Amino acid sequence: MLASRWAVTLDLTWHFDHDNTLSNRPTRDGYLGVPHSIASEFRATASKTRGYIMNIRGFSGGMDEMLQALLLFWIPVSMVPLGLWHALSSAHPSSPLRGRLLAFSGVVLICLSPWTVPSSPSSAAGHLLGAIIGPCLLIVLGIYLISFSGNVPVGKLPRSDRKMGVLLTGVGFIWLAGMHWWILTPQLAQNEVNPYWYVFWPTFLLLTSCLASCSAVALLMIGDQRKKESNIMFLVSGLPFALLLLGLKVDGPLMTGDEFREHLWLAVADLSGFAVGSILSIFVFALVIYVYERSLPEPESIIPPTESELKQVSTLIATHLGGEEE
Repeated sequence: MLASRWAVTLDLTWHFDHDNTLSNRPTRDGYLGVPHSIASEFRATASKTRGYIMNIRGFSGGMDEMLQALLLFWIPVSMVPLGLWHALSSAHPSSPLRGRLLAFSGVVLICLSPWTVPSSPSSAAGHLLGAIIGPCLLIVLGIYLISFSGNVPVGKLPRSDRKMGVLLTGVGFIWLAGMHWWILTPQLAQNEVNPYWYVFWPTFLLLTSCLASCSAVALLMIGDQRKKESNIMFLVSGLPFALLLLGLKVDGPLMTGDEFREHLWLAVADLSGFAVGSILSIFVFALVIYVYERSLPEPESIIPPTESELKQVSTLIATHLGGEEE
């Protein structure tokens, strides 16, 4: 056992077998990079010992790990909301483009964090983001095409885009389902599932089903002649709900039904807490406004208009009413 200056222990029991080949498989506290020229030889040796080598070398050389994580992960994370805020709030003509570029650069750097800062546990979030960004974009784009290809007053799209929207949404859900029941599961190492995937997958299915159902009900109650779109949204909400039931019964290659059930209950608790907290925050905000309005003194009554003022107003109204069309 070796102890670093950060008091993190590394189990190197398997690391010094077979000609001192280094492997990071037994632990995730430190990634041990190898040169690209001999990576294939090391990988072959690791496969014999059931180890796993990530062919990654840090870009920073001797940079401190915490400083490296700050520069290459947390600053890119802050670039995303900062870029969006700059794109939406600034009045300069070039600001939206610069803000979007800043946010996009932040997203790219976050997705590259498993390679740029492999020693940071936070890079698992970037690994998951890079894995799910494709199917999630397909689902969002598909729902957008479904919603705006019908009877909408503004931003109406051709009705032919609805079929494309259904196709994109289906492909996105199939892609995500393949991450649970096929070989596409996000893995940090061989047979080591990204821990954030356990949180994301049941939460995403539950949240998508609830939001699609609420959207369908809102279309029926508020929308005008939107019954067909509402039925489509009910269909969209039924798809993730069916995947929820399937996940409880059918095991995946790296995630069992019991594990899925456990994280599903945690997702229910998280979303319920978020909903209750949002309702309470709105209630407290309304209560503060109510108490403040009650504490204000009553407005003073103004003096009623005189006869001369009433005649003057009547003259102005008569002058501006009943004019001929030009």
